[in-house]
Amino acid sequence: MSTDHDDVRMLIGAYVLGGLSETDRRDLESHLPTCQECRDELARSAPLAGLLRRAPGMSAPRPRAAREAGTDAAPPAPPAGLGRLLEQVRAAGVARRRRARRQWLALAAALIVVAGLGLGSMLPFRHSTGPATAFTSAAGYSVSGRATLTAKPWGTAVSVTLADLPAGAPGPFVLQVSSVDGRKEQAATWAITPNGSAAVTGASALHLPDIRSISVMDHAGRLVATARPVRPASTT
Repeated sequence: MSTDHDDVRMLIGAYVLGGLSETDRRDLESHLPTCQECRDELARSAPLAGLLRRAPGMSAPRPRAAREAGTDAAPPAPPAGLGRLLEQVRAAGVARRRRARRQWLALAAALIVVAGLGLGSMLPFRHSTGPATAFTSAAGYSVSGRATLTAKPWGTAVSVTLADLPAGAPGPFVLQVSSVDGRKEQAATWAITPNGSAAVTGASALHLPDIRSISVMDHAGRLVATARPVRPASTT
């Protein structure tokens, strides 16, 4: 059978009107299962015979043999296999729509998941601030003050307010953060102030739960004051 779809569409029109020869009918019916475009054309053309039969003054074309004989015999009914083929076409269309719907739902679900992940990465980090912790002076000093630790995505912000720092000692002072496993980090430095007080904000790469203590050291590395963050009581 010719693979030209224009020729096939012409045959489909004759087929639904019952005007094909037996050979052409068999060829067309064997071609339809392999061609989605032709099946769609058949589904669109199927109502044509009924419309023509109901239209005033219109009738379906007669077979060639009837035309050559010059008879007025009523046009033949559509081929018996038409109903079966149309059912197959409809079933295939329903299956195709179901597949498309499932694919769309799967895509929508995937987009929702991706959007949720993206939204999660865009949400602001929850900055957890621990309670202010009082400094305790080392022997020989009378320093007072408080330390406040705030969790950050990159570590911990350390804010301290201090008073009565030794005014005669040469600077600078160093703010040192110690971890629970013994690591030490310098979080800030500052010079001596005339009144012996200071408000300093530093930073540490240590995360808040890992910090054991905050210390103020003088220029020679001697301990001036220390503070230990208050940790929640164990629930076990």
